[in-house]
Amino acid sequence: MPVTTPNRTPYRKGQNRNWQNPPPRRPAPRRREDWYAMRRRRRRRHLARGLVMAACLCVVAGAVLLLLPSLMQQESDAAGATAAAPTPEPAAAAAAQTDTRPVVAIDPGHGGADPGSEGLGFDEYEMTWATANALYDLLEQDGRLRPHLTISEEESQNHDIARIRPSERAQRANEAGAALLLSIHGNSDPIYDASGYECYAIPPGNANHEESVRFAEYLTAQFSSLGQRLRGENGIRYLYYGENDEQIMTESSDETVSSNPTFGVLEYAACPAVLSEQCFITNSADVDLLGDADGCETAAGLYYNAICAWFGLEPAV
Repeated sequence: MPVTTPNRTPYRKGQNRNWQNPPPRRPAPRRREDWYAMRRRRRRRHLARGLVMAACLCVVAGAVLLLLPSLMQQESDAAGATAAAPTPEPAAAAAAQTDTRPVVAIDPGHGGADPGSEGLGFDEYEMTWATANALYDLLEQDGRLRPHLTISEEESQNHDIARIRPSERAQRANEAGAALLLSIHGNSDPIYDASGYECYAIPPGNANHEESVRFAEYLTAQFSSLGQRLRGENGIRYLYYGENDEQIMTESSDETVSSNPTFGVLEYAACPAVLSEQCFITNSADVDLLGDADGCETAAGLYYNAICAWFGLEPAV
């Protein structure tokens, strides 16, 4: 019986030997129509993105147009406020720089959130501010000296403003170039019995001590001439603060040098300075003489005379 062989295609060189599991055929290339469709889809995507960006720009532009009038109004208001704000005149600024008159710093004691002691119908800060302003006016009328207040009326009379520390008041006087500093205060006594005048100079061992005492001597001479009793030996004293902030008072005859600090306005002053206790605002006789409205004018005149004497000037007003 003849031998038969399977019917298969004979192997040729380069042909895959796995004739029973031939490899998958490659997909047919895309037709030209598919390529054009792809380009159309891409263009539609680009167009959609462009429309979205245009819509966003329209929204932003609309918002700007809505806000622009209010922004322009704010800018106009700001420009108007700037134009209305007073600006220092060049001539006035130049005059202040070339003003060679000696500066007298006047410190109205207390003020703001610190009213000071309570007097007979008024507080200490009210008397010190009235006296300081009366003295300021006298020095202005004189014209030979340039007065400078260490605090403003707002800082003195507005209780909502924080207290201006004595050290800061002294610093303001220093920045103004003060040649002399007078700090005006009022004394008080809980039993309404004490009276008289006293003042405190820069203590021994400190700069400007001797000139401070000289100014204090002119002050005591003025208040004594009015009939006011001088407290202590001669109305001039020194005050120090101890380790527990207790007050240590000495007379002007005691030239012992102490390392303890004194009143802040005297401690930090860069010029001769005196703290003046004008009168006892708890004593009716003192108030009538030096504490009420007329008394503040009187005290201002006494301060003015003492200041002129310290500078070697004759009173002119």
